Amino acid sequence: MAMSNTWKIYMLTLISFLVGMSQFVISGILDEVANSVGVSLSAAGQLITVFALATAIGTPVVMVTTAKMGRRKQLLLALYGCNG
Repeated sequence: MAMSNTWKIYMLTLISFLVGMSQFVISGILDEVANSVGVSLSAAGQLITVFALATAIGTPVVMVTTAKMGRRKQLLLALYGCNG
């Protein structure tokens, strides 16, 4: 059974919300993360900012770039990107 477009939008919204919330989770334990990897607290905070900006800017770019690609080609590209 195919998923309706409305549910696809709700799932995309939920996934985007969860990815965005990941920055808030790590900010609560930022001092411990900074100590464990041996960087300053400000450097660890800047890494969170860079991740958030890359996600905010990169997501629309990737969506526009892959909009006309088939699903299989997108999946293969994503798998290659994870392993390559």
